[in-house]
Amino acid sequence: MAQQDHIRLQDRDVPFERTRLPIDQLTLDPQNPRIQYLIGRHAEPVSQDELDELLWAKDQVKGLGQAIQQNGGVYDPLIVQKLDGRYVVREGNSRTVAVRHVAEQHADDNRYTTVPAMVFDEELTEDDLAVLLADMHVTGKIRWDAYEQAKHVSTLYHVHGKTYDWLATHLRLSKSKITQQLKAYGWTTDYLGENEDPRNIEKFAFFYELARKRDLAAHYADDLAFQQQFKRWLTEGKLNDSKQVRQLATILENDQATKVLDEEGWGPAASVLIREDPALGSDLYDAVKRATEKLSKAPFDEIRDLAHNKQKLLMLRNLHRAVEDLATQADVSL
Repeated sequence: MAQQDHIRLQDRDVPFERTRLPIDQLTLDPQNPRIQYLIGRHAEPVSQDELDELLWAKDQVKGLGQAIQQNGGVYDPLIVQKLDGRYVVREGNSRTVAVRHVAEQHADDNRYTTVPAMVFDEELTEDDLAVLLADMHVTGKIRWDAYEQAKHVSTLYHVHGKTYDWLATHLRLSKSKITQQLKAYGWTTDYLGENEDPRNIEKFAFFYELARKRDLAAHYADDLAFQQQFKRWLTEGKLNDSKQVRQLATILENDQATKVLDEEGWGPAASVLIREDPALGSDLYDAVKRATEKLSKAPFDEIRDLAHNKQKLLMLRNLHRAVEDLATQADVSL
């Protein structure tokens, strides 16, 4: 039985209906932000059957089908809008495709023939929908992955004209993080334009790490040659873990390491740096390096106090003895 309800969006109450809808009455939405990239790779308009195939080809959607089967149906309501007599799925296209395929496999099980839905009418604007999806999947419990969140932040900013202040307040994000997401999404979109394999969406993590490093981000934004070089490192697998970008600036400061990265990849390039600075590859020598720096910059009051503090003197003697023991075991002279 349908139940009338409303939701507060942008300082007004938007009515909707809680109900269950037959899966064969649902129309997939090609404008849904989660699947626009798949659609964008096709020059011609995509039919409902083709859209179903595109979504079902994703391992994530097949996994969703397994979860629906294990749960005995779809539990979370879809966001549906009644437009021109059609029930258009504005959020929940993957669940719709997944439950349809499960229903085909279990034709006698009516648990998969209908789905819970929040049905809106034409009063729900595109702006309202964008805000609602942000509430659900950027700040809510069921969050999209990092790329999809950044895509939605970009849509809110560039398409719906939301200001930095609005985004920061509504999405509970710092303005610096908003900037990083916008940059990373833009750079990823540029990369995907040159490398159309949908799996390359995973490269977003590399661009996001790049955007988080202010100097490195400025270098990427201003230097076309570096842009092409960085994208080539991704395409050729020279960078294969997004965390490597956090140390990339150190690599770029060393001409030999940069050359090795370009020719052989991250591991050999990191080895070049480690040979020159063992602290980069060893917790022990990192501690030695940091201790040496601290001791060389010891404040005058600490130095004066050493003659009067037996515990401090004991600590230095123990350090001295430990260094001598290490050298003895290694059969080297200091």
